[in-house]
Amino acid sequence: DRFPIINDICSSNKIPIVAVDVPSGWNIDEGPHENDICLNVDILVSLSAPKYCAQKFKGIHYLGGRFMPKKICEKFKLKLPKYPGASQCVRIDS
Repeated sequence: DRFPIINDICSSNKIPIVAVDVPSGWNIDEGPHENDICLNVDILVSLSAPKYCAQKFKGIHYLGGRFMPKKICEKFKLKLPKYPGASQCVRIDS
């Protein structure tokens, strides 16, 4: 465990850990490997579009940044959610 002190303190005190884009220690394509040393996070905030590894994330997941150009979405066949009102993030885990 690369982050044993952080993981222990946060879990014993119920302090949520937030990761931005990809949790520390995760492989960006495959997520955490069995022997990888990773930070245990409760909330993931993906920027622009979820990365492939986010499919393996089991916590609360937000998408932040509603500025993805339409041409990029079409080129990469991205199906991003609509943002309510003027919100800059949207919850996408459920």
